[in-house]
This record gives sequence, C-alpha cells and structure tokens, in this order.
Amino acid sequence: MADKTQLSKYDIKSNYSESDHYDLIIIGAGISGLSTALMWLKNTEGKKTLILEKNNYTGGYSTAYQKGDYVFETTQLFPDIIDMMEYLGIKIKLKRYENDFMRRIVVNGNEVTEYKIPAGVNNFTAYLKNTFPEDADKIERLMSYAVSMFAQVRKLKVIPTLKDTLVTPFKAPKVIANLNRTYSGLLNKFEIKNPRLREVMETFTSFSGVPSDRASAIYATGAMLSSMTRCFRPYGYFDEFPATMTKLFQERGGELKLNAEVEKIIVENGRATGIKLTGNNKIIKADTVVTTIDPMVALRRLIGDEYLPASYINKLENTLMSTSSINVALGLDDKIDLAAMDLDYPYNVVSTGLGTSEKLFDGFLAGDNSFSEDCFHTAVICPSLTTGAKNTITIRCTPFAINSWLEWRNYEPEKYKSEKERWGNFFINIAEKYFVPGLSKHIVVKDISTPATYSRYSGSPTGSIYDMASIVTQFGPKRLPFKTPVENLYQPKFAHGLYGCMMNGVQMVDMLLDRKFNNGDSLFNPKNL
Repeated sequence: MADKTQLSKYDIKSNYSESDHYDLIIIGAGISGLSTALMWLKNTEGKKTLILEKNNYTGGYSTAYQKGDYVFETTQLFPDIIDMMEYLGIKIKLKRYENDFMRRIVVNGNEVTEYKIPAGVNNFTAYLKNTFPEDADKIERLMSYAVSMFAQVRKLKVIPTLKDTLVTPFKAPKVIANLNRTYSGLLNKFEIKNPRLREVMETFTSFSGVPSDRASAIYATGAMLSSMTRCFRPYGYFDEFPATMTKLFQERGGELKLNAEVEKIIVENGRATGIKLTGNNKIIKADTVVTTIDPMVALRRLIGDEYLPASYINKLENTLMSTSSINVALGLDDKIDLAAMDLDYPYNVVSTGLGTSEKLFDGFLAGDNSFSEDCFHTAVICPSLTTGAKNTITIRCTPFAINSWLEWRNYEPEKYKSEKERWGNFFINIAEKYFVPGLSKHIVVKDISTPATYSRYSGSPTGSIYDMASIVTQFGPKRLPFKTPVENLYQPKFAHGLYGCMMNGVQMVDMLLDRKFNNGDSLFNPKNL
C-alpha cells in the first residue's frame, strides 16, 4: 500500500494544544476511536478530549490512497449504520444498493454455479426459497429465527446487573440458546443439509475469514443482517467517512495529534493516569484512557505484564487474533469496459465449494495459508463504477497468516517482492477467469498489500485485519471485556467492521457515563433521541 495522501475534501491536521491534562485520551483514530470520541462529546459538555494516532491520517483500515493516477480503497461496504450517522450529524452522500447485494460464484471442479444474492432480508429469503424450493420451509424458519434472534440482542445489557441477568433468559431466550452455537450448528438446527444451499449461507462467515464450524452463530447472523438489510457505499472515496468524523470531532472541541505513537500507558497505584509518546519525555495526563489498538500491543507492550493479573495474561495469550490478508489493487487502462461486466455490487465473491473455509482457516492456524488452484476464496470489488474515477479493481483474499512476510520485508526484499508478485498474479488469474475477462492485458498500476503491510499500518504484530477472530469461543461475554484490569483503562471490543466499530463507540461511552446515554443496551438505542 502506498503512502497515504489527502484525498477527502477535508484537510485533516493535528490541532493538539500541548495541554498537560485531558478528561479522556483515546489511542487510535480508526473508526472505533472516532466513534467513541464523537459519542463522548455529544453526551458531555466541556470535556477535554485528545485522540492520538500513530499514522499521518485518520480512519485506520477504512481509508483510501493514491498511486500514480489511481485511487484505491481499503473498505468495500457501508452496512446499515445510518441511524448512528444521523445521530452524530455525519453527512455523506451514499449510494444505496437497492437490488443485488452480492454476485456469488461457487466452483466445484469443472462445475461453476452463479447466484445473485439480493439486498434486503425479505428479498433474500424469497430468493433462497425460489432457488432451493425443496428447502423452502427450512429456509423460512431459519431466516425468521435469525431475524428474531438478532432482535433479541437489542434486549441484552453490555454489563448486566443481577436483575438483568435474571431476566435475560426470558427477554432473550434465543440469544441464550445460541451463545455457544456455531453458525454451522445453527444451519444444522434447521436441517439445512443441501450442500449448495449451505455454500450460499456460509458466505457470511467467510467475510471475516472464519469457517462456519468455528464462527459464532449470533455474530454471523448479525453480520448478515446488518450488511444486507440496507447496504451502501460512498459516491466519493471511503476516506471521506473518517475525514468527516474527524472534522466534526475537531469542530466540537476535540483535539487530534497525528504522527503520535504511544510508547507507554502510565500506571500509578493500579490506575491508568496518562500516556508517554515515543521520542518525547512529556507525560500527558488523563482521567480516563481508551485504547482501540491491538490488545496484545496495548496490554502486553504499553502496559506490561507486571500490572496484569495472571488470569488476564492467560486470557490474552489464548486470544486468537483474526486473519490477515493479501489485497491486490489494480489500476486499469480505459480500453476495458468494466460497466459491461456486471461488477456493480458491494461484493463479487468466488470460491471453491464446501470445506474451503475450513481448509483455509486450518492453513492460517498452521501459520501460513492453504490457497491453491483447487482451494480459494476471493472477493472482487470495482469502486470506480461508483466514484467515476479511473478504472480500478480490488481483489481481497483472506485468510493469510503473518508467517515470514515481516522477515522477508525487513531482511529479504527480493524474496518479499517475488512472493508478492506470485500471489498477486495467482489472484489476478482467478479474477480474470471468473469476473473480468482479459484483465491482465489492461493493468497499468498494480499495488499488492501483504500481512506485513497491514502490520505496518495498524501496528498489529500479526497483521490482523478484523481485530479478534469472531469464533464462538470469543463471542459476547467471552471476548476481552471493555474494562481492563487497570482502573480507568478501557478497550472497546464489540466487533469489527464499520458496524462493529460504531457500536464500540456506543457501548464505550455508555459505560463511561453509567448508562446515561444508551441505557446499558448492547445495540444503539440512545435515551436522548
């Protein structure tokens, strides 16, 4: 990925006042950090707030960058976060996908099957029933149950009181019943045995590189419903979203310091009292510190094991961070007609059949990958069809592990370059075969991001692109809690993706304000709307 350049209409700069003390310091200006900051300022008055960001831009993984005459993006889809955007006053011109949500191709040997998954839950249900009429009753019951279960998530409390705990089985019985159920187990519950139907349904767990037999049923269902109910993308570039959030944050009194890497979180008498920046001896004091970065970095490196109980260290050591990825960004000449290739969807996905996600995840767990001509899962996105900019294609491929990528980048640059090219060409060939005929003949610019690239930009040692892996053993109350063992230090970890990151901010601020903002609810339902 090339160095970030200013692409949005807002010229975002640091406005750090050099103050010695803040009510709240947030580490990381990704969507979680910005959401937390905006929710906080909307519900407090006169609170001094500082965001520290190690890069020279805000947005984290949700951004855009330029290489040559081409603009590439790192985000594919705007899920249904419109209510939170309206609440915060975030105004961006969005394109809504009214018809189809995904073009889905499944390859089984020489047999290729294509599906057009529509946007909207009711449309999707009707499409499945029409496509798989022999399973119509099972599909109806499954989707009805999924919608009801996700609705019951709204009745949960982030940190339940004794009273909340006692009434939860009555208010949200389906959530309780599925806390330990995988998505594969949910499909089994409704006797979804047709392999072709399962191939379509299991698409929603592979978004985050997790197979259905490991993915949380509740999380996968939520991801499906929040992404397809109403899905969008900006008419401009994706970096307009964090840039708009940053502008609002600064207009409302917040301070931002870019190129500010935190070296240490200061702990005194078991409490977080401030931070120290790399290359600067100054201590910036804070009443509360919120970290949105990789928890292994924040807790093990910036805090240190001496401040953490053994049980928490054990939980950290047994926390599985999500997969990494290889991303191939292509700038194409104007001789190719992308508009004629049926690519205008949030996602165009091609994979081999059932068992692919399991094989790929096993490869990731082994520390490498299991991609081959007979085992692959790849998403192809064409943002230029919406932005109107020069022709671009993005090919996203997960799961990959960090493996030797860091070592190659740092010590064997020629090996690093050759491996990038090898995998880049592998995925270009897949995209060319199933979505963009003649693609390789039209490439003008090629930019390949590897797990080492993601590690560089995020600071994650593993190059994780989805924070903690969304496996069932790390879902809900089994995830790392917002409250850390260090008093006044928090890490919002509801989920990943734009929806999850926005909800991180909601839950975090509600916790800081003792339920005075969102009533302790797990999903967005503010009192003052």
